[in-house]
Amino acid sequence: MRNLTHHLYEYFYYTRAERNASVVLSCLCLFFFLVPNFYDHIFPPPPPMDFSGFRAAIVAAAAEQSVTESNMAANRPLFRSDNSETVPVELFNFDPNTASKDELIRLGLSPRTVQTLLNFRSKGGKFFKKEDLKKVYGLRQEDYERLEEWVTILSKEPDSANERFATTSNADSFTQKEEGEATKKALYTKKEFVPVNIDINKATVEEWQQLNGIGPGYSKRIVSFRDKLGGFVTVDQVGETYGLPDSVFQKIIPYLLPSPISKKIAVNECSLDELKSHPYLNSYQATILFNFRKQHGRFGSMEELKKIKAGFKEEDWDRLKPYLAFE
Repeated sequence: MRNLTHHLYEYFYYTRAERNASVVLSCLCLFFFLVPNFYDHIFPPPPPMDFSGFRAAIVAAAAEQSVTESNMAANRPLFRSDNSETVPVELFNFDPNTASKDELIRLGLSPRTVQTLLNFRSKGGKFFKKEDLKKVYGLRQEDYERLEEWVTILSKEPDSANERFATTSNADSFTQKEEGEATKKALYTKKEFVPVNIDINKATVEEWQQLNGIGPGYSKRIVSFRDKLGGFVTVDQVGETYGLPDSVFQKIIPYLLPSPISKKIAVNECSLDELKSHPYLNSYQATILFNFRKQHGRFGSMEELKKIKAGFKEEDWDRLKPYLAFE
């Protein structure tokens, strides 16, 4: 028993320094345990910020914006894209000085452009020749080219006796009203086109305009596209002309005659710019073809050219094949 007490005494015995340290440590623990209870009294927290004014300003701004958007939606004109039904496009003779809003929309003009034209007329504006229609703000060039041959100015004063409908021999048989109706009927008579066959690779800009539906704009585009290609291999390629409506193309197909193309791409000699200028090669494809030739040498056949896999599909090679020369 005495030995056990002796061992316990040795185990729990502290030196003077150790006892002092334990007392200091205990005091510190007690201090840090009690400090949080007095922290708010020593360092009072700042008063809470008042956000009520800010929230009220946000609510007021949101309400004002909602009212503004509602008013704009109510006053916004209804355009064709807002309608669930699309108005079919029709082509017929019309006078821009008298045509109604519905008639102008049926011609394929956007409601915005139609409203601009009506505003012009309401302020006293008049169209004296078909070229005046180009001055309408928002009227696209392709719309003018499509409608050019259908514009008939009826409201202008006749410049000479030749512009009157009735001849001298029968003028007396018409009253003023009857003469006006007859004149309108005659002017609205659609221009008749005499069927003409066109060589797709030799026809000039003027010769293309002999076809029904082909005006100066379309004829220039067709010839420009043909020259960039090097010629039309097939009649169907004419329909690829930018902006040419399929309805017009279908009407002129019976009068188109194929012929050999006039120019081919010298694959082994042409420059990078010449490759890029061809409509059937984009810039990326032209660069790949040009660099492949520089690295591997001249091409001897279409099969060797088809070894280029990047950037080309089989249909790309099929379109290009008639235009490639390997001499």
